[in-house]
Amino acid sequence: MIRSRNLVVPFLALNVGLLVATEAHAGSWQANAPFGATLQGDLYTPTTPAASPAIMVAIHYCTGHASNAHSWFQSAADAAGFYIIAPDAGKQCFDSSLSRGGDRDAIVKMVNYVVMNKSADKNRVFVAGLSSGGCMTNTLLALYPDVFVGGAAMPGFTAGGWPAGDTTCTKCGSSPPSTDGKYWGDMVRTAFAWDGQRPCSQQWVGGGDEYNFNGWLPAVAAQFQNLSNLSAGMSGTGAPSGWTRTEYKDSAGNVRLQTNLGPSSQKHDLTGANLFGQVVSFLGIDKPTGACGVTTMGTGGMGAGGMGAGGMSAGGAGGAGNNGSGGDATGGMSAGGAPGTGGTASTSGGASSGGMGQGGTVATGGTVATGGTVATGGTSSAMGGTTSAAGGAGPMGGTTSGTMGGTTSTMGGSSTTGGKASGGAPGAGGTTIPGTSNAAGGDDGGDTGGCSIALGKTSGGIAGLVAVALGALFVRRRRARR
Repeated sequence: MIRSRNLVVPFLALNVGLLVATEAHAGSWQANAPFGATLQGDLYTPTTPAASPAIMVAIHYCTGHASNAHSWFQSAADAAGFYIIAPDAGKQCFDSSLSRGGDRDAIVKMVNYVVMNKSADKNRVFVAGLSSGGCMTNTLLALYPDVFVGGAAMPGFTAGGWPAGDTTCTKCGSSPPSTDGKYWGDMVRTAFAWDGQRPCSQQWVGGGDEYNFNGWLPAVAAQFQNLSNLSAGMSGTGAPSGWTRTEYKDSAGNVRLQTNLGPSSQKHDLTGANLFGQVVSFLGIDKPTGACGVTTMGTGGMGAGGMGAGGMSAGGAGGAGNNGSGGDATGGMSAGGAPGTGGTASTSGGASSGGMGQGGTVATGGTVATGGTVATGGTSSAMGGTTSAAGGAGPMGGTTSGTMGGTTSTMGGSSTTGGKASGGAPGAGGTTIPGTSNAAGGDDGGDTGGCSIALGKTSGGIAGLVAVALGALFVRRRRARR
């Protein structure tokens, strides 16, 4: 009888540990979310939303529905903790014409709902779409620079190339009336004047597109180049095999426009081209802050005056300053060279590049800071085993050596400092990406999720405490008998 009792406590503790450790909250889609917009749409809540989650608007193609866009960024959303909005056209195609109303306004209302009800970051709203969704993407980037910080069209027309009220893509198969950037840029500026920083843009189109979207690519590139005053295009690296990549930079050397032209064998439909990982990587939505490799501007970009006389203001109306939690700090300097309201140097990693202020003083920068907060990842064993903690690379500041030393499991076992924990958000432990996965959901780009499980996210610690309590109770009873 005593032998059987000896087996009860460890067996019970093991089963409690297994039950607790297997509890997991899975991400989920809510169909027809209560956005209060004229269009219906679905909302994806990731497994573990980030502390200040970004938003991705994923827009389907003609004849599609919201559900067709569900899988595009779902794995990346779970890894990085951002929300996904999937609008539904409710008709053959979205009306992507050039006005701040109709289908465009409906999508912005969806964004506002998530910002208000899910505590999402209004300064990190992205958009991506295919075909009709790509045309809508370019229109939203052009017309709503006060809402979106970046997007990817796969593929799309110029903003202004889609006729008003069109729901059948009457321009499919046509050629643009002009490839002059000012022609298309003026069209956008007439529809909505904006002097602040414009969103970054990524364009994808097959060289054998049967609807001649590849014929529209020069006009699309010229439009965004004109709107953002970008340099001439230069050959870029990292494109998928057979694709030609061109990059356009701003005056600070940041890539703000990237075009990708596929081989002649690549047709219009890009759903099977494995590009979603490249989209996530370019936009930087898998990072805790920023967009397209630069610090995110506050609401209103650089303010109503934007890059007015005297250069950057002290943070602009919405804070054109640096982010204090890692990444490249690009905030401007106020008059006299002192950091303005948005000009605080990055304190948690990455390079602080500063900028030129009215006094001509360059912000203190170039020095890599602490390397970003390392996520306390690794596999935590409830009954012993190995806990891997505090290793891997910080989000923007280079590789750190693991500052937490490694947490020992509850019942013993060894501690190491390995385990890559990428994407750890600055702050208390960051956000660890569970499991070995490609955060971008594709095999062609994006940051790789760390091979770790965040200690704070698992329930192994609870199971260990249960095991200790039951073990102590068992010892006490045996001593009492003696």
